[in-house]
Amino acid sequence: MSVFDDLSGKLQEKFGPGAENSKAAAHTLRLLQGLDNGLDGLVQKFEQAGLREQAQSWIAKGKNLPVTAAQMKTALGPELERIAQKADMTADAAAAKFAEIMPEIVDRLTPDGVAPKVEEWKKGLGRVVSRLAGKGGPDKGTPA
Repeated sequence: MSVFDDLSGKLQEKFGPGAENSKAAAHTLRLLQGLDNGLDGLVQKFEQAGLREQAQSWIAKGKNLPVTAAQMKTALGPELERIAQKADMTADAAAAKFAEIMPEIVDRLTPDGVAPKVEEWKKGLGRVVSRLAGKGGPDKGTPA
């Protein structure tokens, strides 16, 4: 089982497929999938917002440090607004949901403290988004 399969299962278990929270998880994953530099791009955004320690804690083994909705808004900036509109949420609601689920998502994607390669990252996140949207079960033919 790949880290993406594990993440998909955990998110579906936590939020349920098709649920409102599942939409927020799917939009968070789309944000992550759209980053040109994969997880490194996300970490860079958080570092620029003064949140290096938090982002690094999600990747490293051990406790995940929390972030607030305000910190999430600062780190993600205009991207958060765009994603909130697509999810039919306010930016504040999206920031709160992202602050709740982003640490767990990143943590699950880096079980050994190492980020997947960018291409694997984008493909794997795409599969998880499809599952959360209820568009498919486990990928049988796609390598992890």
